[in-house]
Amino acid sequence: MLTVERFKKRLGRPNHSDWLHVAVDANNVRQLYIVVNGGMGNTISTPIERYPPKIKENVVKMLSFGELIIAKKAVLLLEIDTLVYYLSLSSTIKGGA
Repeated sequence: MLTVERFKKRLGRPNHSDWLHVAVDANNVRQLYIVVNGGMGNTISTPIERYPPKIKENVVKMLSFGELIIAKKAVLLLEIDTLVYYLSLSSTIKGGA
């Protein structure tokens, strides 16, 4: 099971094979997704509700404190045919990591 600590660690290393991203639905800002490396250039996207509630609580907290920022460009998640904006760590968090 994914813990908050493991989640933060994977979120902070996007160029690693076990990377993890958070995305927000472009048409429904209340819907968040966890996007992971599916291998061979593919992704696996899952609604955040399928993860432990503490993960979503942590993402919402990080957004409210400005630790996560929303990308300006929308991206299509092909496997679920949904347009999303990725969330990334703010530059102040990246610099401190």
